Amino acid sequence: MTKILIQTLCIFSIAVSAHAKREIIKISDLNITTNKENGMTLGKISATDLNVDFGGNEFQAQDNGNLLKGNVEIKDQQFSAKVSFVTYKTNLALDNPLVTLDHLFLKDALINFDRKEMFFEAPYIKTGTEDTTVSAKRLKGSCDPKGDASTDIDIVCLNNGVLESEQAQLINQTMNILTNNTTALISPEAIAIDASKIIFTSNGGKTQVEKLKADCSNGIKTRFNIDDFIEGCLQQAHIFLDDFSEFNEVPKIQLENKALVDLEDIKFIKVNIKDSYFDIRSRIKIFFKLNLKVNGKMEHNQENHILKINVVRASIAGIPAKTLTLMILKLFLEEDSIKIEGDTIYIAL
Repeated sequence: MTKILIQTLCIFSIAVSAHAKREIIKISDLNITTNKENGMTLGKISATDLNVDFGGNEFQAQDNGNLLKGNVEIKDQQFSAKVSFVTYKTNLALDNPLVTLDHLFLKDALINFDRKEMFFEAPYIKTGTEDTTVSAKRLKGSCDPKGDASTDIDIVCLNNGVLESEQAQLINQTMNILTNNTTALISPEAIAIDASKIIFTSNGGKTQVEKLKADCSNGIKTRFNIDDFIEGCLQQAHIFLDDFSEFNEVPKIQLENKALVDLEDIKFIKVNIKDSYFDIRSRIKIFFKLNLKVNGKMEHNQENHILKINVVRASIAGIPAKTLTLMILKLFLEEDSIKIEGDTIYIAL
């Protein structure tokens, strides 16, 4: 969910140094296409205008509105770009997301950095690694560098930023989620997201949720790291999903000695997490509207990339309902990523 927008931040670092200090950077109509071949990232880059002001020393490159074209290369943690007669090189830190990037497509982006604000927008962007693809339409962001002219967009925006996208999608082996009209508010304390018409694709079906609101403690230390993100959410999180419907055929949930439950029978799902303990509340119509209550504890195994959910208690109007709890997860996650042993659920991340 929130990480869809967060991960898109990382790719903008390709246009400028990962560590350089600049007064002002402005790039118009930036286009980048890269692919990884034999451990080396190769690609094409173009832009109509490039302006850099470094300590009063100003550099400009333009060709009467025509595209300035060049090449990009990332090899052995070194980034280099050559546009016309200009060649730029810099070393990338091990945690820089560009090091693990497999492919990147960026169209007509605008970048404007100074000490007071980082602002960027792109009509379309798509990037991915071996097992994860992230894309966004009409992505824009405004972040506060707090007086630091660093070009590390992801680091700055993961502390103080507002991100918006018309549409964003995350696809990996565990989840396929598409969000619309998404806004993320990021502060040193929390990451909050608001989205509409979210579509989860899993197990051959599609689940649509009309509204999503979520916030997590901001556990990200420097650059985006999925383990840091999860740890922040386990510290404290609030998630609210409302108004479910079947976008495509979804397997119905069969309760023991009960009728089938359709998605339309689930009115909302509310999740609260505090110090790894979770409490889930929902209102579900079976024969009539009943309250679902689930609580337990989560554990995050960072080494094996597994989230362990221990369901301590689950009931509908006092009736045990662990079967329903486990089946609801399959509306959002691929079944192959879920393993169930007794009252414990293991999710491969």
